[in-house]
Amino acid sequence: MARDHKAAPAWQQFERLVARIEADAGPLGLTVTSPDRVRCKITGRLREVDATVRTKVGTTNVFVTIECRKRRPKQDVTWIEQLATKKSNLGAARTIAVSATGFSKEAQEMASYYGIDLRHLSEVTAAEINQLLQIDFVLFPHKWCSVARVAVRWFRSLDWRMPDPENVDYELPPTDPHKPIFINTESGARWSVNDLWHQLQAAADPFAGVDRNGKPVIRTACFPYPWNVAVETPEGPKQIGDVLLSVALAIEVEQVTLATAKKVEYAGPDGETLQRIEFASKEPGREDWRISLQAPKDAAFAEQIRTTVNLPAGEPSI
Repeated sequence: MARDHKAAPAWQQFERLVARIEADAGPLGLTVTSPDRVRCKITGRLREVDATVRTKVGTTNVFVTIECRKRRPKQDVTWIEQLATKKSNLGAARTIAVSATGFSKEAQEMASYYGIDLRHLSEVTAAEINQLLQIDFVLFPHKWCSVARVAVRWFRSLDWRMPDPENVDYELPPTDPHKPIFINTESGARWSVNDLWHQLQAAADPFAGVDRNGKPVIRTACFPYPWNVAVETPEGPKQIGDVLLSVALAIEVEQVTLATAKKVEYAGPDGETLQRIEFASKEPGREDWRISLQAPKDAAFAEQIRTTVNLPAGEPSI
């Protein structure tokens, strides 16, 4: 149930947000990578860029780079000149320069000359968001689990019967659930308590019937083994017949409201302005859980909304 996680720095979050906006603004088949490394046509060395866009127009491959700056004041002509040189050296068809503070008049003129598209990414309020995008809240269900007990019964015979969970021979002391403490004495294969947990998830849904936002539920699963499996103990490996794994399970429902969601506008000097709302989990380690809505600022029809759901698949580890 460990939830320790260090959030990405603000500049990196800014770059990733831009990449998501560009990905949702493009047609199907568009590939956006952030960050990316591109080989310089002059030196042959790999250069890092904040993001790249790759697509195909007809039979032609199109390659675009994206560079971002989340800093004050407005970006000036110096940065644009640097990007123009880098664009040429990397062989990009276009470069998109994104700023959180906008661009000076001279920077806009230089960008137009060198074929660099400017974008201004800014935060907006709920009142400024198109009504079509406004959802009051979304819910994220988070599944949590932890080891309650790992008990074993020593091997007795091949005449197996379901063991009584209260009638065990040995309880394993608290240990790293990822440590491979079980061993097949014939093949030498090893596995851990966490491996048992994943086997259980593959065979059944351990969370079935667990109430959302209710008290943790402890459930026990039995793993029977023949004579050729042993477990590490303080006295050395011992032959086992059954492993009884007890886990504490809980489902916490997190509500993310429109007021706390990220709301931004993405605009060019003369182009279309996009608005985006991202409802993202605040749970440490699960910030990538997102439901996003994006549409032109002046959208009048629901069909103009691009909705993206990012909920990582799979169950948690213990």
